[in-house]
Amino acid sequence: MGKPPDNIIKLPSETLLLCEYTSGAYKGFWLYDKTRSMNLSMRAKTETEAFAEALHGYQKRLKEVEEKYAGLEEKVDAFVSQFTEEEDDEE
Repeated sequence: MGKPPDNIIKLPSETLLLCEYTSGAYKGFWLYDKTRSMNLSMRAKTETEAFAEALHGYQKRLKEVEEKYAGLEEKVDAFVSQFTEEEDDEE
């Protein structure tokens, strides 16, 4: 964001920043996540819309991570089972 916001809305969080721009190209509500150094919402029409966009983005990312984790877990389990099957065969 180039110009300073017209309004910074106080949140009960040290890691989120909600700003409002009332005119120009930046007009709207912006929600910024300091822990990830990224905007979660840009130019939302309302504060609620900014938070809804952020939640949607996090849900989408969580689903991607969970799917990748499940795929990796399946591969690791298949790899480990090769060795446990070999041990069973030796007995």
